[in-house]
Amino acid sequence: MSTTSGASAGGGCEGPPPVLRALKPKLRRCISGLAAVGRGGAGPSVCRMSDRDLQQKIEHEIKMREGTTKLLAASKHPTQLLEATRTLLCSNARIIAYMTELQRRKTLEVLGQSQSTEGNQLPCRAQLNVSDIRIPLMWKDTDHFKNKGDYRQYSVFCLLKVGTEIFDTSMINVDRSMTDITFEDVLLFQDVPHDFELKFEVYCHKLHEELSVANTPKKIRKKITDLSGSVGRSVGKRLSGLVRKEAYYDCCRGPRFELVAKGTLQLQDVDDSINHFEDCLSEGALPELPLFGHYCCRLAAVPDCLVKPVVSGFLSVQEDDDLSKWRRYWCVLKNLRLACWLSPTDIEVAQPLLTIPITKSTQISDADPSTCKRAHTFLIKTVSLLGVSEHTLAADSKEEVNKWWDGFQQHLLDQEPDSVSDSIVNDLKVDDAHLSQMLTTLMGEASQIRGGSSRHGSTS
Repeated sequence: MSTTSGASAGGGCEGPPPVLRALKPKLRRCISGLAAVGRGGAGPSVCRMSDRDLQQKIEHEIKMREGTTKLLAASKHPTQLLEATRTLLCSNARIIAYMTELQRRKTLEVLGQSQSTEGNQLPCRAQLNVSDIRIPLMWKDTDHFKNKGDYRQYSVFCLLKVGTEIFDTSMINVDRSMTDITFEDVLLFQDVPHDFELKFEVYCHKLHEELSVANTPKKIRKKITDLSGSVGRSVGKRLSGLVRKEAYYDCCRGPRFELVAKGTLQLQDVDDSINHFEDCLSEGALPELPLFGHYCCRLAAVPDCLVKPVVSGFLSVQEDDDLSKWRRYWCVLKNLRLACWLSPTDIEVAQPLLTIPITKSTQISDADPSTCKRAHTFLIKTVSLLGVSEHTLAADSKEEVNKWWDGFQQHLLDQEPDSVSDSIVNDLKVDDAHLSQMLTTLMGEASQIRGGSSRHGSTS
């Protein structure tokens, strides 16, 4: 298997074999299907997959690469060539990512280091969404405003990587009439760790514009067409080929995409609005592509603790009016609160009967033995604008207490990254009014600590 470097990709062939000529009527549909599969990403987090699963993914991408190479060999239409080459580049990138992950695991195994995180609590994983990607261009005055100079055209797409999960955007043809490149793709990364690095790469292929139909005067094109019919079959084919779209590409190797710019996004770049980031021009980048040096996108994240239960089970809650009475609830820890129902079946059909906020100002401790004689009890204490709220709860066994204790500690740890305290909390829609006011207070306190102003979102 031959692979190409991350900076460029291209197919290698000496023309389609006879058996592939019959495939030509179906090439557009096949390549479109391959491109759609290519944009599907790498699926679930590879870090949680076994070595066998990784090997199967590598085998799948190798088959994808072999099929794409055959399609590239048989393709003649410019769009088919570009789509096949992009799919080939993405397959190569995924193969390299999977093999790198396997090599990392083997190295840890040889060194005797375990990659298990059991016993070490880390912030929860999240879904990461990238949208509204835009790359500004900086054309020369003569190119954009005066419409002079060479009519340069490019095919551009982006590749986004988080670990071994890789997505590509749609491909856009760019000319001097465009002031920026806008991608309407919405890319979703699953199971992303809190310390992620999203690598943003821009790939470009220059279309040979010197002899293009758009840039060739009508008289010259007519003369070339007339000459092609009078100078002999051999020379005539070469002349007539100058005005065909096939002249854009090297028929032996196919088009090549070059890595022209790259950037990196991290947790601190997560926001609820579109921001601009600096990119770094790649060495050997095409000087003709007038990149401005920045790119814009919206990077949003939703931690799993806001949409998935951290822990659930039965707990008994001490009544406020009578400390000797306890009421049994089915409790779910999720979305910065402990929601309580009478039974698990009520979750889908009714609002929680009791909601206890679990935020950064919450303290979990053992219950006071002077006021609570029951075993396996603990106290939840939260400070808010309305004052101090306290709830005493009891589990059925010591194992259940340890399970809930670990769950509460994990939920508090999940709120440490900025993505929970700032932009994501702004978008939360919860029903409890007390929790809404408490979140507003916490965001104001965090803003005072940072010395800046916070953005207050409405929660209802």
